[in-house]
Amino acid sequence: MKFLKSLLILIAVAIMFTSCTIKSHSMKTPNNYVEFKKDDFEFSKQVSGEATQVKICGIDFARLFEQKLGEVDVAGAMQIPIIGSFIATKVNLYALYNIMKDNPGYDVVFYPQFETEKTGFPFFFTTTKVKVTARLAKIK
Repeated sequence: MKFLKSLLILIAVAIMFTSCTIKSHSMKTPNNYVEFKKDDFEFSKQVSGEATQVKICGIDFARLFEQKLGEVDVAGAMQIPIIGSFIATKVNLYALYNIMKDNPGYDVVFYPQFETEKTGFPFFFTTTKVKVTARLAKIK
């Protein structure tokens, strides 16, 4: 009995030492700080873009295999820098994509304002329309 108990303890210790090993290497990126003034930008007039999402049984079939998003990447580099408050929903990102596609050559979105209209029966059939209005800017 004592031998069996010793054998089980030995097996448990062996299993603990043969577990999966994960090795990782990371580097901290510096906290870059660039100060801009209003005179450093060339602003556009107020522009707008729209996007519509239709979901049937909770699935957006129009964008099932292809999504065109104007998204902000939280992990570091931003694809579209946004100055001001921003609530990230998929339809808002679609509208931002459309505003940047329709107005090429701009670098920054300033204070986007979203107008959202939802219609339909939740989960079965919903239509969400978003209109985004913002000023775009080019860095001089």
